[in-house]
Amino acid sequence: MRIEGEEVLLPLGGAPRTHILKPAVERFAGVVFNEALCMTLAALMNLPAAKVESRKVEDVEYLLVESYDRKHVTIDGVRGVKRLHQEDFCQAPNIVSELKYQKEGGPSFKQCFTLLRDVSTAPVIDLANLLDAAIFNYLIGNNDAHGKNFSVLYRGKEIRRAPLYDAISTTYYPELNTDMAMRIGREYSSDKVTPKDFEQLAGGASLAKPLVCRRIPELATVAIEALDKMNITDNVSSEVAGLIRKRCVRARGKISHLVQYHPHQL
Repeated sequence: MRIEGEEVLLPLGGAPRTHILKPAVERFAGVVFNEALCMTLAALMNLPAAKVESRKVEDVEYLLVESYDRKHVTIDGVRGVKRLHQEDFCQAPNIVSELKYQKEGGPSFKQCFTLLRDVSTAPVIDLANLLDAAIFNYLIGNNDAHGKNFSVLYRGKEIRRAPLYDAISTTYYPELNTDMAMRIGREYSSDKVTPKDFEQLAGGASLAKPLVCRRIPELATVAIEALDKMNITDNVSSEVAGLIRKRCVRARGKISHLVQYHPHQL
């Protein structure tokens, strides 16, 4: 879709879009509100994230997602939109897109962090942002954060990690697979992840263990505070927010216990 002011247009002839329209899915109740809440939460936590807005046409709910791989330009007084090249974390290391899950041969967190170290023009910032994105997905219960949901964006000579997108609490839907797309330490099940698994993630990604272990309770606290400030008006968002809050409290307790009683391990 292409948005020009208040107009919603359908691009023709290869014209670049500015937004993605994601309609409700009957199988997953409230999926639009679920993703809108998770993405809005990320933005409130100051995590780089695509801009989203939930809308409704007649009885059809949909999520409007701003395309981050677009640049507004003016040429000879005419405003237009230019595509920016991007590669997801399957494309960049030449992994077949059908193998986007780690269990199937898709990228691991170790490979994702290595990729950013190799290609990013601001690796310190992008590595920190990727760590935050990984922790955020764990906190909200997004088990479907696979290799194609992380990307690098090319702006001329600058290569940076793309903003967070497609963040949704999949644990809200009990019929979905409970295994994470990428393993944390030894565990695929987010409910079984321990502080030791985060330490293993840190080691595999060549990150400082104290940094990773401190960042989890920090982000959990920021998430809880952000949830408190959100104006939630629908039942699904309220339930998802409650689920995320519980996960944040539990994660914060796990790591705080490690920091308090086993500081020598950090």
